[in-house]
Amino acid sequence: MKKALLSLLLFISISSLSPVLAQRHVRHISAWGAHYGRTDMGKFYEGSYMNYLTDKLSVRVSGLREFGDLEVSGEYSAFSGRGFLAPQLFRIGEFAYFHLLLGGAASYERTGEDSDGEGSKSGRRERFTYGPQAGAEVDFFFGNRISLVVTGIKGKTFNKTHLDEWPGFVSLGLRYHFR
Repeated sequence: MKKALLSLLLFISISSLSPVLAQRHVRHISAWGAHYGRTDMGKFYEGSYMNYLTDKLSVRVSGLREFGDLEVSGEYSAFSGRGFLAPQLFRIGEFAYFHLLLGGAASYERTGEDSDGEGSKSGRRERFTYGPQAGAEVDFFFGNRISLVVTGIKGKTFNKTHLDEWPGFVSLGLRYHFR
């Protein structure tokens, strides 16, 4: 009897570690994510929300704060809102899901934030920018709810940006999936 009970407990614990295959990419599943990464000129952190419209298509929206130092203008920061359609390209088993990201971003950027230290805004420049962005994203699932996300995005910025006309973003993050 003890062997049977021990075998049952062992079976239950092992089966709970294996992923539940039916809930990875199902319509109406949503996910919250937190990402940290690098750009060509600095670093950023991002909060994201993703909703799966179908088994193969999702919508991703996010808010991003970028910051860093420019050689000429000093410190900078940028606040962005981004939106993407994310069709699934392919998957490797139930572990890795690859998505294409197609969308755009709008940003408010400030440069010269440390211009003189006296509160004067003489060296500060501010601007709103916008533009299309495209990239790829991979979700590596650990169980049914948590995934590690690796993202790479490249974009084009319009309205005479003070930062980078062709910004690139690479990030690593965690995503929590729920119904």
